[in-house]
Amino acid sequence: MNQLMSIHEIITPKPQLPVYFDIYHTYNQIIPNHWHNHVEILYIFEGTNHIVLNEEKYILHQNDLFVVNSGDIHFTRSLGASKVLLLQIPYELLEQCVEHFDRIQFRQYYPYKKLNEYPIYQKMISHLLNLANLYVQAEEGYQFLFISELYLFLHILYGNYSILKDPAKDTKSTKHLGRLKKIIDYVEQHYQEPIPLEQVASLVALNPEYFCRFFKKHMGLTFIKYLNLVRLARIHNDILQTDDSITIIQERHGFTNYKLFNHMFKEAYGCTPSNLRAKHIRHI
Repeated sequence: MNQLMSIHEIITPKPQLPVYFDIYHTYNQIIPNHWHNHVEILYIFEGTNHIVLNEEKYILHQNDLFVVNSGDIHFTRSLGASKVLLLQIPYELLEQCVEHFDRIQFRQYYPYKKLNEYPIYQKMISHLLNLANLYVQAEEGYQFLFISELYLFLHILYGNYSILKDPAKDTKSTKHLGRLKKIIDYVEQHYQEPIPLEQVASLVALNPEYFCRFFKKHMGLTFIKYLNLVRLARIHNDILQTDDSITIIQERHGFTNYKLFNHMFKEAYGCTPSNLRAKHIRHI
């Protein structure tokens, strides 16, 4: 996953596969608060990852599994070098298989140390790791076996780790996501420019003061902090993926004050941009 995930993700399945699947390496990466319509599975091969989901904080270590349900706003961060299995299942696929799928959700956090002794959990993880092996080896016709293992994995997940949603909470969440999508889509297109609060608040017909409260309540951080995290995440990506100078990269993504940028970058990533690039090169 070399390209930074968009803040409101639209998933394109891999060729000849009904899902998006990847095993990716990352280094000190932050993906700002976002959500998606699909169900996302994260399995940690190596490293430590932080997830903040609906204001709950989780720390994932090696062999831990995490499920992000459709519509859940979440923030992810890797600490140092990390290797992660990523499986993203389109909502439509699950809806075709499970009647009234919109009424259920999956358990989110699966700590290896607590669940590893349970045979049903072991079997589910075995199917997930089989997916990884099939994907990496990519032998001719592997897609047939991949799809078979995928459905075996989902059968256990659905049969053992699904619960009914709270209808009242779900209705309220859907309403807020509609507003947030307008804001986030606008930021995606204009994050390199100055974005006054009055301007973005008018997109959802709110006054600036109420907009600030609304955004922080449902996204878990202020709009200004979110906007800067979006900029920093793209700068982080370019630092690791290009040879462009730090100055060119920061200006490309909307920072003109170098001192302020350096302060915010160090606060977010725990090091300077040049140190990040040097550390990443050592881990390649």
